[in-house]
Amino acid sequence: MENLVDRPDTAIPAPTAPGGTLADVPLADGAPTLSTIAEGRQLIDDIDGQLRALLATRRDLSRQIQALRGIEGGPRIEHARENEIIAAWAEELGPRGVEIAMAVLTMCRGAASQP
Repeated sequence: MENLVDRPDTAIPAPTAPGGTLADVPLADGAPTLSTIAEGRQLIDDIDGQLRALLATRRDLSRQIQALRGIEGGPRIEHARENEIIAAWAEELGPRGVEIAMAVLTMCRGAASQP
């Protein structure tokens, strides 16, 4: 997927004047075109719910992996693996991807005293 976050031509344009169109708003491939603000907000709310559910699942899987590494005598955190994850997010989303990856990894690590 193309990195749309850091390209200067994908910056959100200034709001269109009344009666303007969405034609100049850059969209990622497959993004729906909205008819109303309410429709857009509903889609965003749906996506946010999916993201929260996916992050909760990711957190649970990560903590199980951490526990298994501990049982096998390994470290709780594998920094090389985390660097791969950060690099993948950065490649897709640029500097904001690094911030997101770091937040996700921090959330999924849990407290140091947890298995």
